[in-house]
Amino acid sequence: MQVVSFLLFAALFACGPRSAATTPSAQERSFDELNHDERIEFMLTSVVPAMQPIFVEQDAKRYQTFGCETCHGKAAADGQFHMPSDALPKLGGDLTKKFSRAKLDWMLTEVKPTMARLLKQKEWSPQDPYGFDCYSCHAHE
Repeated sequence: MQVVSFLLFAALFACGPRSAATTPSAQERSFDELNHDERIEFMLTSVVPAMQPIFVEQDAKRYQTFGCETCHGKAAADGQFHMPSDALPKLGGDLTKKFSRAKLDWMLTEVKPTMARLLKQKEWSPQDPYGFDCYSCHAHE
């Protein structure tokens, strides 16, 4: 009888809810592991506060109203946050003909690495071609 009671207790304990101490928070998990509501909360509480100063420093007038629509476009107001986004400039070909060297350097050295870090993703590299890159946000031409 004691063995049956122990097994019943063990089964119930194993199937019970995880404690908060063992369940990783949204900030501890990668973006890909979050559900839709957690992603929205994460973007509002982590990404926007981290990225806003980077964009405002680049162009305070243009990015004075930095928020969801900055990257996701008008569809963000309807809860559509698909990436890559058609709201951003399309990329392809010789980018130095479309953007200043300073703008490209800013995107490559500040925006892309910060977003990769926030989303807990590796940055693209020739050794890791599946990492976070420009086309994670920008559509191809």
